[in-house]
Amino acid sequence: MNEPPAKRTVVIGVGHRDRADDGIGPAVVDAIAHRTDQVVTVVREGDLAVLPLLWEADDDVVIVDAVASPGPAGELVELDVDAFGSGAGLSTHGMNVPDAIGLARRLRCLPARLRVFAVTGQDFGYGAMSRTLHRRVDRLADQLLNELGILPGRASADRGRQAG
Repeated sequence: MNEPPAKRTVVIGVGHRDRADDGIGPAVVDAIAHRTDQVVTVVREGDLAVLPLLWEADDDVVIVDAVASPGPAGELVELDVDAFGSGAGLSTHGMNVPDAIGLARRLRCLPARLRVFAVTGQDFGYGAMSRTLHRRVDRLADQLLNELGILPGRASADRGRQAG
């Protein structure tokens, strides 16, 4: 399917920095903001019901979030957004990513392109991110930029933005 060209690329890191591995989304997006000025970066640590307000209709949107997995921590996996059903409705973010995307669908405000990349984590209690994920932040940022077809370069201070 041919998608219309996107006006801008928006990379949204969701998660809570004080919930161990759940902080990987914001950490990866922070690392991306320091590597390139070719994307708009947003960190969302609260309720995800506001996700549809963070993009415009012609954006290419990438959401980065942690996911619990019995497999090895630190793997970057692209999820099939079209296969998302409703989750339990709540997560450590309030509304979860699939339900926030479902809300955007119902409101008819999906972006031109939407992708979700999950990073496998194992510890979602209170405290610092695991050493395993902390050591992988830079590699995950580079891997995600590669997935986006963007070469890392100098970031311009006025391009990235943070939203809490």
